[in-house]
Amino acid sequence: MLAGVQDFMRGTEWNLVALESDGSPFPVRKLISFWKPVGCIVEGNGKNVTGATIPQNALGKMPVVYLGCEASVMPKGATSVVHDAVATSNAAARELLSLDFRSFAFVGVCGKSWSARRREAFAAALETNGEKMETIDFDMAATVDYESEAERLRVWLDALPKPCGLMAANDAIAEIVLSICRMSDINVPEDVAVIGVDDAESICENTVPKLSSVRPDFRQGGRLAARLLVKKLQGDTTQRRVVFSVYGLVRRGSTRVFRRKDSEVADALERIWAPDGVFLSARDILSNFSCSRRNAEIRFRLMTGHSVLQELAAARLQRAKKLLSDTTLQVSEIAANCGYRFTTHFRKIFRDETGMNPLAWRKANTRQSAK
Repeated sequence: MLAGVQDFMRGTEWNLVALESDGSPFPVRKLISFWKPVGCIVEGNGKNVTGATIPQNALGKMPVVYLGCEASVMPKGATSVVHDAVATSNAAARELLSLDFRSFAFVGVCGKSWSARRREAFAAALETNGEKMETIDFDMAATVDYESEAERLRVWLDALPKPCGLMAANDAIAEIVLSICRMSDINVPEDVAVIGVDDAESICENTVPKLSSVRPDFRQGGRLAARLLVKKLQGDTTQRRVVFSVYGLVRRGSTRVFRRKDSEVADALERIWAPDGVFLSARDILSNFSCSRRNAEIRFRLMTGHSVLQELAAARLQRAKKLLSDTTLQVSEIAANCGYRFTTHFRKIFRDETGMNPLAWRKANTRQSAK
């Protein structure tokens, strides 16, 4: 989100001061007196953020945009930017429905309106396709007996009709679900396939199996918030509530349901989509199969519908898009970071796949939502 605000400010004369809180009340009036800001973006997405963290009356008449905040944190009628719960949940539902599950579930977070919105949108997406779901909320409050809460979730997971496609409200909850499944001998993804939200790599890359996750476009959210703040500074008094959408779905082991059919193909996919997978060749991947290269390629194609080279190309393209939108690296540096030996080859492949050259794609995906 902060990077998105910085994107919008690049090339302007605005100066940004970013102040972070651990959830304890901010000395807002003292900070305003010291920095003398002309406007403020309040990002209230942390788990410890409450209405008391930034007292609403402390900001006075300063133009304010609230970004990713719970309703309890914002004054009534505030200008705000929030995630698109429908787009987020639809992405998870499409993925699980495409895997031919007929049993579905949702694990939410107690007392969080963003979790409730995602649950309702997930249920609506399933209902549109003639499916229903089981649901439970997990209480993450510090005052709750964690052991009892975990046991309640374990009993619920154990009783789910299987195989089941499960959406968790965010990656932190999905991590708990995966841990309990592992302790309870519930196979993931064969018995329960799990999708989280946020694509927090510190979580997703370190669970067993690695966690598939919907990645909201937080950077777009930051750009939209900056744009709205400028409008307010220019005298626009219209109260707005806008949403930022989904960047994409990052597939990992927690939804690769064909592991039972071919574990070596599943392992190959894990290697391809690992952070360093873009530097591997088809020979590197196929050499780990316990059969000839030709048979390995046939098995991979039967399970995925395409070749190892095509899967590697998709992984490299996704990494390139992420670096283009999230960094200011030169195109030549991005090509090298995505396993391409020659920048010209990378440019050609990128244009063939997207219809745009890398710099044009970067401009469209870092400025479009702010216009």
